[in-house]
Amino acid sequence: MRPDDIWWGQIGNSLRLLTSVTEHLRDHRSAVLSMPERFPWRERFYGEIDIRRAPYSVARRLKRVSWPGKTAPGQFILNSLCPIDVQADYWPGQTYGEYLASRRSLAMNDYDIWITGVHQKADLMKWAEFVTQYHAAAPDSEPHAVFVIEYDGPPMKPGNLDLISCQVERYDCRVFCLEMAAEQSGTQLRDYQAELALSIAGSQPELCAALLETGARLVDDPLETARQVLATARDSDGRHFPPQTESELTSKVWLAAVALLFPLMERYRIDFIERHKLELSRFLPISNSNGDEVTEPFDLEIGALCYIIANLRVHLFTSAEVSGLRLCRRIRNQLAHNKPVDRDDVEAVISL
Repeated sequence: MRPDDIWWGQIGNSLRLLTSVTEHLRDHRSAVLSMPERFPWRERFYGEIDIRRAPYSVARRLKRVSWPGKTAPGQFILNSLCPIDVQADYWPGQTYGEYLASRRSLAMNDYDIWITGVHQKADLMKWAEFVTQYHAAAPDSEPHAVFVIEYDGPPMKPGNLDLISCQVERYDCRVFCLEMAAEQSGTQLRDYQAELALSIAGSQPELCAALLETGARLVDDPLETARQVLATARDSDGRHFPPQTESELTSKVWLAAVALLFPLMERYRIDFIERHKLELSRFLPISNSNGDEVTEPFDLEIGALCYIIANLRVHLFTSAEVSGLRLCRRIRNQLAHNKPVDRDDVEAVISL
């Protein structure tokens, strides 16, 4: 399955966005589509909209036009979508919106008009004003154009027009990474692979996908793999991904290990104490690394548990349990000192 199949076919917010846009078109309600500059798999998004609107838009055409930003919105629509004689009949005594709404025989009355190329707040306000004037003058009972204004500038409320937000959320990227890692099944460390991609790429699904497509290389050598992807990969619009410094990449790889391994090691500690709380109670109270007295078994940290095993010559635990505790202590100390964890150690902690 391709990455764009997962993003536009399985991610909840992506599906809700498609539904919201198509419902506006179905109900003949114009809207502003607020989207990030880097929008994941834009052409696939357009294609999904086309498919979803097909059942109820047999009599209407979808026209996507790019606004060059040099002409007023109404003048641009008049010059781009209207015949020469209609252009010649326009008189400046009316607004463009009023004039276009009054021409009931125009083909554009049966258009859903999708405008791209709007990047600035001031430009969005011009478009919102034009569309509002057009709808105010257009008879509700007769066919009229519907506008979708694609906007990737700073957040703002577009007057009376509906605002459809399609910002990429980090939790959507997390679900995407997990789904794509599971789909590939190229490594036994799918959770770590997904965590690495998410940590390095953040809220950039296409960069997440490029990292995950490297397969086992990402978990074998995350730093070098990330460097290569950032140097060579491009997004679906043909642009390089934003560069990252060596220290940024190192920190993100470390953070992925922390996010995945610390909860697993804590679970191992709690399960170990649960199994042996009666035996451990015999060696309490004991002082921890900060000099504080520990009186309850569940307050014993991994270091204290290893101390009990090593220094009090306790033989109440299996060799596997002892090895697991020592592994957790070593990995925890590595991460606490910002040191990387190699693939074998990650696999060993996960296997606990």
